Amino acid sequence: MAMEFDKFELVWVTNRRLSEDFFADVRRVAQSGKADKILLRESDLPEHEYEKLARKTLEIIAECGSNTQLILHTHANAASRLGASELHLPFAKFMASGGESAINLRDLVKFDGVRPDKEGGGGICASSLTQNLKIGVSVHSLDQALAAQELGADYVVAGHIFDTPSHALERGRGLWFLREICENLSIKTYAIGGINFKNLSEIKQAGAAGAYMMRGFLS
Repeated sequence: MAMEFDKFELVWVTNRRLSEDFFADVRRVAQSGKADKILLRESDLPEHEYEKLARKTLEIIAECGSNTQLILHTHANAASRLGASELHLPFAKFMASGGESAINLRDLVKFDGVRPDKEGGGGICASSLTQNLKIGVSVHSLDQALAAQELGADYVVAGHIFDTPSHALERGRGLWFLREICENLSIKTYAIGGINFKNLSEIKQAGAAGAYMMRGFLS
């Protein structure tokens, strides 16, 4: 049975390539009051550039007097330095370095300083993660969702649900996929992929705790 939630949350997923003026869009979304959170997805940037972008985004949100929260993506060290409350990780980053057993993120908070990847194996390199940092994980199957839950994720983001230009060569996994994950997890499940204000009700009915939208906030 799907969980029940006090509030259905909306998250704007950024993509600076879709913006003529990225910071203007940040300001517009923050001022609109429609987004509960903003996921700064620009993880292709080097960490120092990503952190600079995150700082500026936080400044704009504060200038707007907005309660919108910022979720950082991938860069755990930047999240630590900026005092972020949430960090989003791709499923692969959530798994162990070098393809070994998965890393329990709850154990990472015991380390003061960086826990390095094993020979660059692609695992999480995190410093000073606090007990208050919530971890969200992208999942693309029920098995991944269950694994993320078992390993200590606070919530999962399941996708992609509907067809979307971001994954033009792959069909959406559909509402049945979302419903299956919602019904089998005891942590929150959010939906992503092809979601807009017109199909939002379907996401709610499937049992999701909220929806991540990219183009939906900009149209």
